[in-house]
Amino acid sequence: MYIAADTDTYCVVGNPIKHSLSPTLHTYMFEFYGINAIYVAFEVQDISSAISGMRSLGIKGANVTIPFKEHVAKLVDELDENAKFLGSVNTIKNDDGKLIGYNTDFLGFMYMFDEYAKFCSDNDVIVILGAGGVAVSVVYALYKLGIKKVFVLNRNPVRAEKLAERFSGKLEVVAGSLNDKNVISNANVIINCTPVGLNGKDMPVDLSWISEPLIADVIYYDTPLIKSARDVGLTSINGLDMFIAQANYSFEIWTGIEFDMEMGKKLIEGLLE
Repeated sequence: MYIAADTDTYCVVGNPIKHSLSPTLHTYMFEFYGINAIYVAFEVQDISSAISGMRSLGIKGANVTIPFKEHVAKLVDELDENAKFLGSVNTIKNDDGKLIGYNTDFLGFMYMFDEYAKFCSDNDVIVILGAGGVAVSVVYALYKLGIKKVFVLNRNPVRAEKLAERFSGKLEVVAGSLNDKNVISNANVIINCTPVGLNGKDMPVDLSWISEPLIADVIYYDTPLIKSARDVGLTSINGLDMFIAQANYSFEIWTGIEFDMEMGKKLIEGLLE
């Protein structure tokens, strides 16, 4: 790729961020579709200063990841309808100096979970681990997919209770603690929305508590949870499809182009091998 003075810059901001494959994916797609742009990663300490820098430097768009999604929702100039409800932003578009916040995480999860949702009954116990910005997006996606009830378990149950209040009138959210063995042992679906596993070592839940649920993780590679679940014969899916889909929706917001998701998935799978 030839980089010139008029090459547009896009980025992802988070902390940690060095593991991110978003720069590879988006820069590849910019080049493939003939867009004069690059995409880089910034490991940020002060998100407020980073957003101000985005304005000052004319960065055209950004993705936002852990732990800044909810904070950024308060820093942009405008929120789309979904981001406003969720209070969480993972995509920013710089529209001639006006920063507009979007959430494509829930769309990515809907894409990833759509086929599984068709087989979920109203009696299924669907358990979400974590109550942060990603968990909110996942619960919203499940609501959009027609799920009527979920359990949200968090290290701090108060945060799970606040999430439940947000969805009052949309679907039933039962809040609880991550050590709720009774709920976990009766789960039909467990979805990990915590960052536990990013270090390649830790597990968010004790697999000895469970029997035959579907295990899903929003992290886009095989975490210890996914690997361990597969080793004991459980159906498990990582978040790669979610990652590719949310990236595609962000790319469309910035460029008006839907990229080839199968091509993107093959690219990332090749890097993860």
